[in-house]
Amino acid sequence: MYPAPACRLKRMYSAHPRSFKPVLFIIYIIMWLLFLSLFSVYPVLGAAVKDFPGRIIAYCRKDPVEVFKKAMPVLEWSSFEDDTAGLQISREFWNTVAAFVRVDLCGAAAVLRSQIPLLAAVEFPEAEAVQATRSEVSPVTVMPGEKVLAPPPGEETLVCIYNTHTGETYSLTDDVERLDGGRGGVVAVAAAVEKTLADKYGIKVARSDKINDADYSTSYVESEKTARELLAANPETKVLLDIHRDSEKTRKQSTVKVNGRAAAAILLVVGSDARSSFPGWSRNYDFAVKLSGKINEMYPGLCLGVRVKDGRYNQFLHPHAVLVEVGTTNNYTEEALRSAEYLADALAELLAS
Repeated sequence: MYPAPACRLKRMYSAHPRSFKPVLFIIYIIMWLLFLSLFSVYPVLGAAVKDFPGRIIAYCRKDPVEVFKKAMPVLEWSSFEDDTAGLQISREFWNTVAAFVRVDLCGAAAVLRSQIPLLAAVEFPEAEAVQATRSEVSPVTVMPGEKVLAPPPGEETLVCIYNTHTGETYSLTDDVERLDGGRGGVVAVAAAVEKTLADKYGIKVARSDKINDADYSTSYVESEKTARELLAANPETKVLLDIHRDSEKTRKQSTVKVNGRAAAAILLVVGSDARSSFPGWSRNYDFAVKLSGKINEMYPGLCLGVRVKDGRYNQFLHPHAVLVEVGTTNNYTEEALRSAEYLADALAELLAS
């Protein structure tokens, strides 16, 4: 015999399980339905899971710099030798911070050494400028499918042209920003500059269309080899042009009207000694300023001026080496080709002065 309170408590708890049986049955049915539905889409999910590592690898290969920035956010404060620099934060401020943390936050190499200590023990040799004479000239190495257009022996080449990012193209024409492993619109622009200089002004040009960005992360390493080969084969070169196209600009920022026709805006980029030794960069800058001035003198508003960035962009190889961004992703190839002719006109005038 239970006391009255205990009896009531027993009856209350003993009734509970019976009231939950229908609910449990419904939950059981729902779980089976969910299991069956998942089983029906398992092949699709399995394929997606199987393909996931490949997608990650493809993304890393496409833009390795961005992967580094995600892994080490401090790299966002540094600018890489690329089309666009990182966040432009006051260098003086970061130099002050560097005095405390003992890491040059404006230099990607120094940040990498701080993250991977073994790199601190490695001495990386500085590249030397080309000082070739006619007796030291070596033939240009050309891989199958590539070409270097050079003048006949005995005639001086005044201009050498190449493309570091050979795959860059114009998305309004090609629907993509880059032709991976191929030759994009910037190669056509380089050819147009060469043709105008040669046909209109009789200026000898050596041009390489070698693909330097098959592995985007080593583009400048490969294009340095191309530039050195061009200069070694043409030691009298007066101007070395690396032709690109800009990005992340609006259509309005990318287009200029010249003689009533749309043309792609031109921007000249010069490297500096901010990250690596480059004592002669001011000569490159002075030449770029003259070229910019000549372009706008002949075609007002076509050139957006000269931008100085931290990287060297192979410009230590020649005192008149300039990176030329002809248009942006928001241009048509036709507009960029028109600007290429105008660029050649200004360059010819400058060489003749």
